[in-house]
Amino acid sequence: MNELTATVLLLAIAVGFLGWFWLAPGGVLGLRRLADGELQVDVRFAYTPETLYRLLEKYGADGRRSFRRMLLADMLFPAVYGATLCLLADSLAELRGAPPESANIARIFAVCAAGFDYAENALLLHVVHRFPARHTRAARAAGVCTTLKMLSFLGVIAALAAW
Repeated sequence: MNELTATVLLLAIAVGFLGWFWLAPGGVLGLRRLADGELQVDVRFAYTPETLYRLLEKYGADGRRSFRRMLLADMLFPAVYGATLCLLADSLAELRGAPPESANIARIFAVCAAGFDYAENALLLHVVHRFPARHTRAARAAGVCTTLKMLSFLGVIAALAAW
């Protein structure tokens, strides 16, 4: 399998994950309905512990179980999109005739995004598992990781667009 084929395959898998996260019963849209239209925290920029706990209360027991299942499934997704973005950076650098080193910034941001996503997931699982007890530091750290994940992802896009 060549690099382009691997990139396309991983991209298809990443899109499949996103479709499942959004459309599956108990997924993003289901949780959004339970939360009166509010998006879940792991797709929000700079949320607070108060926001996280308010949403967990709105979800109810069934919604929290769905959120937990989604977070567990999300333990695979960062590896998929991280690898996809790294391969995409390599492919675009080669296609545009850029030196391979020019893809380094995009790859670094891709790895950072995946790493922050894993940290976010672990922290959110910790908070959900211990709910209704409040773990403000873990909730705050999860919010910081989410923000850093999103900024890293934007860094990938900016690096790819700059070529």
